[in-house]
Amino acid sequence: MKKKEIIVIAILLIISLGGIALFYIINATDQALSVRVTSNGEVVAVLPLSEDHTETFKAADGGYNTLVISDGKAKITDADCRDKICVKTYPISSPGETIVCLPHKLVVEVITGES
Repeated sequence: MKKKEIIVIAILLIISLGGIALFYIINATDQALSVRVTSNGEVVAVLPLSEDHTETFKAADGGYNTLVISDGKAKITDADCRDKICVKTYPISSPGETIVCLPHKLVVEVITGES
């Protein structure tokens, strides 16, 4: 590689890392975090992220999703949908992060406060 290519790569790397750091700084909050669970567009639960909790949500089609909150993170641990993408999603803990189960029309999102 030429010297100019290395400089361009280094600048792009610095810009990328700076953007990631800026994202986390902007999303940092002192407010309590909660998890809002919506089913078919209606809020069915708002649970504090600071308290360990397990709950199973029933879908309109008779299916279910099991949400586990522990160690300040929320995760869908079990579901009877066919593809189980919601179960394979990483745990969420930052404002704006979501887990979605399209077959059951269930959305789990991290919010600030209890709104």
